[in-house]
Amino acid sequence: MYVCMYQAPEELVQNGIPFYDRDESARRARRPAVIQAYARQFRSDFTQILRLRAQEMVPGGKMVFSLLGQRPDDKPENALQLFEFINAVLHEMASKGLIDEERLHSFYIPVYGPSEKELREIVEAEGSFSIDKMAIHEPPPSRNANLTPKARAGGLRAAMEPIIVRHFGASPPAMDEFLRIAEKLIKMSHVEDEYPNKPRAFVAASLTRRA
Repeated sequence: MYVCMYQAPEELVQNGIPFYDRDESARRARRPAVIQAYARQFRSDFTQILRLRAQEMVPGGKMVFSLLGQRPDDKPENALQLFEFINAVLHEMASKGLIDEERLHSFYIPVYGPSEKELREIVEAEGSFSIDKMAIHEPPPSRNANLTPKARAGGLRAAMEPIIVRHFGASPPAMDEFLRIAEKLIKMSHVEDEYPNKPRAFVAASLTRRA
């Protein structure tokens, strides 16, 4: 599953740092700060999730989850590749007047995929659960091998439409255009080779509620 954060990283919002900048040099320069801000916000939010879940469980109770994550050898910037692609689609929609371009500056996709190391540190620091097992796993490559660009674009729309509609008030016809633009860009770009033929990894964990 994707873990949506409670809010956009506060430090990005307060400092007016956009998630995505069409200027590639500026975007590359900001990536480390954006990644760190997302990591800190995820740590805060997932700590709260663990704390609240612990209140609902008896000692010895089990919790198992699998969420979007990172492989040990993934480069940090890989975590942003898909979301930068989505923002590129949104910028083209804005250029066509389908969404408000000004609202792009305050649009942050509230999703972060931690590494196993990050997740382990968060669970141990929060303290309500012991870790029985934690591991990286990946969907079988065959699941995505035969997907067409249109099918991939449809998957992106299904995942992102609620967030986009809530932030931009995008109409159904505008989201139809999102689908068309995404399909076009997938055909044109390296994303066709790397996403989703090389799907993101997941981190699975089994936890036990401490006494």
